[in-house]
Amino acid sequence: MKKYLSMLLGAVGLIVAGVATTGCWVIVIDEPKMPKSMLNK
Repeated sequence: MKKYLSMLLGAVGLIVAGVATTGCWVIVIDEPKMPKSMLNK
């Protein structure tokens, strides 16, 4: 039972890590340019 639970938690951890990495890249790539009017303030 413990082996099954550890395998399940490990798989969930891998999936979460993969999603978090992909989400971070999407945010970096998808970030819009800041208008110059906001930079002057």
